[in-house]
Amino acid sequence: MRTIGALVLIALTTAGVATPQGRPVDWPSVGGDARRTGWEKSDVRITKDNLKDFQLVLKRKLDGPAPGASALTPPVVIGLLISYKGFKELGFVSGNSGDLWAIDLDLNRPFWHTKLDSSKQGGPQCAGMATAPALTPPAVFGRRPGGPRPAGGTAARPKLPERLGGGGFGGSRSVYALTGDGMLHMVNSSDGSDQYPALKFLPANARPSSLLMTDNTVYAMTNTGCGGAPNALHAIDLAQEETSPVSFALSGAAANGTGGFAVGNDGTVYVQTGAGTPDPAAGKWGNTLIALTSKKVEQKDYFLLPQAPATKKNPALNVTTPVVFELAGRDVIATAAPDGRIYLLDSKSLGGADHKTPLAKSAVIPSAQGGFTGGLSSWEDADGARWIAAPVSGALNAAFKPASTNGATPNGSIITFRVEEKDGKAELIPAWVSRDLKAPVPPVITSGALFALSTAGQATLYGLDAATGKELYSTGNQVTAPGSVTGLTVANGRVFFTTTDNTLYGFGIFLEI
Repeated sequence: MRTIGALVLIALTTAGVATPQGRPVDWPSVGGDARRTGWEKSDVRITKDNLKDFQLVLKRKLDGPAPGASALTPPVVIGLLISYKGFKELGFVSGNSGDLWAIDLDLNRPFWHTKLDSSKQGGPQCAGMATAPALTPPAVFGRRPGGPRPAGGTAARPKLPERLGGGGFGGSRSVYALTGDGMLHMVNSSDGSDQYPALKFLPANARPSSLLMTDNTVYAMTNTGCGGAPNALHAIDLAQEETSPVSFALSGAAANGTGGFAVGNDGTVYVQTGAGTPDPAAGKWGNTLIALTSKKVEQKDYFLLPQAPATKKNPALNVTTPVVFELAGRDVIATAAPDGRIYLLDSKSLGGADHKTPLAKSAVIPSAQGGFTGGLSSWEDADGARWIAAPVSGALNAAFKPASTNGATPNGSIITFRVEEKDGKAELIPAWVSRDLKAPVPPVITSGALFALSTAGQATLYGLDAATGKELYSTGNQVTAPGSVTGLTVANGRVFFTTTDNTLYGFGIFLEI
C-alpha cells in the first residue's frame, strides 16, 4: 500500500508486544510485526467461545481522502498511552490526502487530527493510495528504538529517553511520518505536534510504501517510478550520529503485496519482486525473492521464483509479501510464487547453489483465473503446530486437495497449511479451506480464531475457527461499502478495517469504560 502525501510510523519507548495477562497490547505494523505474520499472540480478550458475542464497537467516517480501495489504512494500535488526557488506547490511521488521525478506540472519537504536506506528487498515476502506519516491533526484532537527531548535519542528538519523550510502559510514544518531499518527520503521539526538524529520507515526489521501523532502522519502499524515483528499498539507521539514508535498487521490478517486505529475526530483509526477467549478474531482479542485509540493505542471497504458466490469466495476482517464522531454530520464509505454489525457503540458503531449490513447495493452488492476493500469514496453535494461511482470489485448482473444506469457493477463499518436519525435512501439509470470500485480504489470527475480510461488494468480516475454518461469526449486512485492501488489525478484543467510503470499522467485545 502506498501514499503520496504521508506515510506514518509510530515508535514506542517500550520493547515488546507480548504482555502479562490483561495488559493492553500493541499492533505495530502491517501484519502485526516485522515478519508480517498477522498473528497477535497475547490478545486474551478474544476466544473462539466469545466470537458469537462480537458486535459493532466502532464506526467513524474520516473526511479528506479521495475514496478508493487503498485510500485509508486500518489503524496501528498503541494499547496504552499515558497522555495529557489520561490513559488511552489509540489507533493511528493515515489517508491518501496526507491526513493523519489518532482515534480514541474506547470512546470512538478522534483524539487529534493533523494534515501533513501532500503537495508534492509524482503525477496522476502516483495518487490515491495510503500506507499503513507502523509501531516499533517487539524486542525480538532488535534493541530499544532510537529516533532521529535534530536537522543540521552534525548537530548532537538528544539522549535516547529525551528523543522518545521518556520511557516505561505506557509512556510517551513518537510518530514518524513521511511527506511528499521525502522528509521523515517526528510527531508527538499525544497531540500530533511536530517534535523535531525533519530528516531527508526518500527522493521527493516518490510513491513510498511499507514504512517500518525495526532495530533503530526505518525502512520504506518506492515503487512505480513516481517522480523519477527508482523502485527500491530504502533504509535509514536512526541510531547513528550521522544519519545517512541508503537504498537497494530493484532495477525496474516492483515489490508488491500488502507489506512490501518482511524482516527476519536476525534483521535480514526479504523483498519479493513482480514481473520481470531476472538477471542477478546484471542487477536485474524481476520475479525474485531477495535477501538484503540489515540496515545497509546490501544483497546477500536470492531465490529465483518460478514463472507463471502461459495459461495464467493474471500473473500479477500471484505476487505477495513473504512471511518469516521460526522452525527448528532457524528462520524459514514462506512465499507465494507466480506459478501458483507456496514455497518454503531456508534463510541460511534461500535456494541452494542454483538459487532455485526450496525446502518444500505445495501443489498449484489457484485456478488459471485466480491467484494469491496481498500476502501470507503464519501462527502457532496451542499445541505448538505451525500454520500458514494465504488469501486466494478466484476458484481453486481442481487438483489441489485440502484435508477439509467449508463449502464451494467460486469467488475466493483462505487456504491453510500445517508445516511439519519429517526426517529432518520441512513439509507443507494441506489443511482446510474457508467458506467463499470475495477478494480476501491476508487474515489475522489470535487465540485460536482467524479473521478473514471479504472486501468486494459489501464488505464482510468473518471469524473462523483457526483449526478447522468453521465459521463462528459474521458481520452480515452491517457494512454497506466494499472493504479497503489495506488489511486488518486485531488488538485488545477488537478487529479493525476500513472501507472504500473512508469509514473505519471495529468489531469485537464491547468493553465497559
